Amino acid sequence: MTEYSIGDAADILRVTTRTLRHWDHIGLLSPGWRTHADHRLYTGEDLDRALEILVYREAGVPLKQIAGILAEPATAREALTRQRAVLADRIAHLRRMVRAVDDLLKEPQTMSIEDRMKLFGEQWKPEYQEEAEARWGTTPEWEQSQAAQARMTDADWLQVKKQQDEFVALLADAAARGVEPGSEEARGIVDKHRASIGQFYDVSAAKQVLLARMYVADERFNATYQGHAAYLLTLIEAQAAAEGVDLGAVAWE
Repeated sequence: MTEYSIGDAADILRVTTRTLRHWDHIGLLSPGWRTHADHRLYTGEDLDRALEILVYREAGVPLKQIAGILAEPATAREALTRQRAVLADRIAHLRRMVRAVDDLLKEPQTMSIEDRMKLFGEQWKPEYQEEAEARWGTTPEWEQSQAAQARMTDADWLQVKKQQDEFVALLADAAARGVEPGSEEARGIVDKHRASIGQFYDVSAAKQVLLARMYVADERFNATYQGHAAYLLTLIEAQAAAEGVDLGAVAWE
């Protein structure tokens, strides 16, 4: 039986050793063997399971859901069929996005709510816009946001979508690797998130905390962040606390 060190396994899978250690820590992928010095040794079966994890992760399935999927008994064919279905759904979603972008590029136009629905999918339903206006329509932030959106071109919206996708991928990768709240890397993630909000209205550390708490409470936002809203909140709260925000009495200011 061939055994692989954690470094060899990481090279084969094209992930970091930190990712493998995190998977081991959360019980998603524990190596089949360990040396007397407690060094991890991965078997061929371990690598097969790791490849399954990567397929689901690439398709945007949160790690917690992946653990549940892999825990279900299934034959090799059933597992492959399930993986194919997940990938097919992801491909269909990406194709819809490509068609939406192609439509938007055909001729100059001001991007309407319907156009944004094509680009952003479920995140831009008209009723969400109405709900947001009902909740925040009288606030300065709403006024700033509407003014900012009125100035945006189609190219600006495409850039917003690109930034969002990149941020979600960055957040998912950080969660998989167990990036610690308060670390330098975590601060970079929080800063990127704050900058993305700041494109539309002024946002402070306190406002960012309240927004992140809303993401956790509302499953629609959690889905946008591929199930990582709670993790994002821990990063944001750690930085806010470091900046002097009282997490027990956060105010929108």
